[in-house]
Amino acid sequence: MKHPFDLQQLQCFVAVADTLHFGLAAQRLHMTQSPLSRQVALLEDRLAVKLLIRENRVVSLTPAGKFLLDEARVILHRANEIATNTQLASRGEQGTIVIGFISTAAYELIPRLVQQHRERYPGVNFIFKELLIEQQLHMLSEAALGVALVRPPVDPVRFESHLLMKDHWALAMPAGHPLSTLPRIPLSRLDGIPMIAWSPNSRYFNLILDRLYQAHGVSPQNIVSMSQITAMLGMVRRGVGVAVLPYAVESHAVDGIVIRPLQFARKWTHEAALQTILVWRRDEPDAVIRRFVDSVPQYLATT
Repeated sequence: MKHPFDLQQLQCFVAVADTLHFGLAAQRLHMTQSPLSRQVALLEDRLAVKLLIRENRVVSLTPAGKFLLDEARVILHRANEIATNTQLASRGEQGTIVIGFISTAAYELIPRLVQQHRERYPGVNFIFKELLIEQQLHMLSEAALGVALVRPPVDPVRFESHLLMKDHWALAMPAGHPLSTLPRIPLSRLDGIPMIAWSPNSRYFNLILDRLYQAHGVSPQNIVSMSQITAMLGMVRRGVGVAVLPYAVESHAVDGIVIRPLQFARKWTHEAALQTILVWRRDEPDAVIRRFVDSVPQYLATT
């Protein structure tokens, strides 16, 4: 379908309409007067209307020309916006990133990364989805997520990853619990204690905790198993049992709950550390995602 005009014709018309002088309009556009006049004539021919009145070297706008002038300015402005945003998108500075995350990353990590990226690239927007790790990795492989914040391990054939943070274990207990007076809770004190355990789906947490419990001769009394921290904290607050959680939840603990770091044998410090990693698809084609994952190490280094 043939368009009724092109941007160059509109640009020439607006220049003449602003100056009401073909010579000045040509100077503004850095062109000679003859091709400028030709573009305006083509525009009038394509629209089949008279836009300008030329009498005794005086130029004025017809009613149709006055109408088109406002519309043409809007079109040209929008065209410039589109061109700029397209260039930003090609550099990964404009667009949307869908981020999957685990609940503990929402407390400090995600707000910090997003704030710094938005300050540097205000044209980038974010959509967040709190999901289980298995769901995140599946959606990431299907390109339904741009990046994921998960626990290791991940498939190195399909994904690339970067370590974001390390956390350690803590015990959440109702206020007034006998252990709440201690600044640190020895892991051995959890033997036989009523526990809100992690769901079998939380394989990363369960693997580490099972090793720690076995090494320290601890057998908690698991009352119920859950996968969502908010639900576990609700059980703790009601006094159903205590829960071993990442210490990152401490900054957002609710009233009625006391959180204390766990203490265990020094040789287990490295293995017990909880890692949160940023994961994305290998050979990711989206420049917005690549820009983000390339920038994250810089953000971590400055905080």
